Amino acid sequence: MGLRECESNKPGRHEEIWREYTLETYSRLRYSRLPYILFIVAGGFGGYFINVILGSLHSDLSLLEEALVYAKLVWLLYLPIALTAAAGLLLYSPREDFRLERRSQTGDYTVIFQVVTRGFNKDAVKRSVKSILYWAPRYLRRFEVWIVTEDDVDKEFFEGLRRLDDRVRVIYVPRDYRTPRGARYKARALHYAVQIKKRLGLANPKVWVYLMDEESIVGEDTVLGIIDFIEREAPKGRLVGQGLIVYSNYWGRNLLTSFEDSLRAFDDVSRYRLQARLGLVLVGIHGSHLLVRADVEASIGWDFGGVRAEDTVFGLLVNQRYGRVLGWLKGCLYEQSPFTVRDLLRQRRRWAWGVLDLLRLDVVSPLFKAVKLLHLASWLGALPSIIIIISNIVVFTSIPHQALAPIYGFLLATLVYAYLEGYRLNSMPSRTYRLRRMLLLLPLIPLVGLVEAIAPWYALATYHRSKRVGFEVIAK
Repeated sequence: MGLRECESNKPGRHEEIWREYTLETYSRLRYSRLPYILFIVAGGFGGYFINVILGSLHSDLSLLEEALVYAKLVWLLYLPIALTAAAGLLLYSPREDFRLERRSQTGDYTVIFQVVTRGFNKDAVKRSVKSILYWAPRYLRRFEVWIVTEDDVDKEFFEGLRRLDDRVRVIYVPRDYRTPRGARYKARALHYAVQIKKRLGLANPKVWVYLMDEESIVGEDTVLGIIDFIEREAPKGRLVGQGLIVYSNYWGRNLLTSFEDSLRAFDDVSRYRLQARLGLVLVGIHGSHLLVRADVEASIGWDFGGVRAEDTVFGLLVNQRYGRVLGWLKGCLYEQSPFTVRDLLRQRRRWAWGVLDLLRLDVVSPLFKAVKLLHLASWLGALPSIIIIISNIVVFTSIPHQALAPIYGFLLATLVYAYLEGYRLNSMPSRTYRLRRMLLLLPLIPLVGLVEAIAPWYALATYHRSKRVGFEVIAK
């Protein structure tokens, strides 16, 4: 089996993949704290003893060896991310945060499933809408499907989607639509949809908006998670929900990009779950699998200028205005990785551009800017870290101080566990989880990590012309 394609999960094999995303499938995703604890304990002791052995080999260091020793201090840039990930994994109960049961809507509310698309990836949009229409009617008494797109799209296609069900509404954003602050890209479409909700009287506490991307697919657990949040968490003061996104759709069409997105699923169950349980936006929020009460969305809007990280700005402003109202949304949203390394690099570059945009916004607090700078520094540090690891294979050296050995062991254990656990989360729903693939992933981690590590440097080098590039749509 090569890196290019996993035969069992090609598009076309099973187009109605949402049928497989049942509550039973979701229940298998629950993790245990014990494996991670074993990983970090082994990493700590292993780091200590390996360094003792390596240190004994180099009592007299050359200038090059000494430089390689102290260059390893760059590995510490990953420490804040590893610590917050560990807190998210260890402090909160997997059973409590992942348990769902089948239940139908009992409250007086409407859910709007809102899919925002530029209109190019038509097959993905169709899958998204069909998955909603398959699962939502089973448990929700009142829901609508909104497809928000531009005015220059293939309207025959989109009107065909509207005819699938009378609860499907297509919103075309007029070409001449402008927001007061000049919102662009996806934020412009989101803000226009808010104006439509206000005009229709839907921006009220009895309406909830569930935001999706064009490639997002709803499962049974997705709908049950929405009901659970609205009826159990909202009465506790939680007005915005964010949860786990897995990249199971067509997992393995490109093994390298599928392996790379292991980090994204792991991030959700660790750092993003930590902030959801605390009720605060600490690292950012995703623009999909995001549930928000309609009046809250309307009060904030999406008009933040030309920023490409509108989702994170939205979350920060919700915190500023409403306090600790972020909560953990049970259930998954099912998405897919880019199909080529080139598209993955463009996607990551867009995210890094979004961070750089954030740093220029006055509405973002200095404290959060410092947090994002730290995150960006860690991301930028990945490339020299990998180069140092490769160099260390050729020239074996110890670390700067013996006391750092357990810390470095913890960092390595967390990173390796992130890839392996993320792989499990992403591949299990599509039934492509295989032990042999996990074993394949282990030696590929440096190669897979190299693609991720190049992205922020690529973004920095091209940021000066990013306004001309705009918001890139990745083919999926």
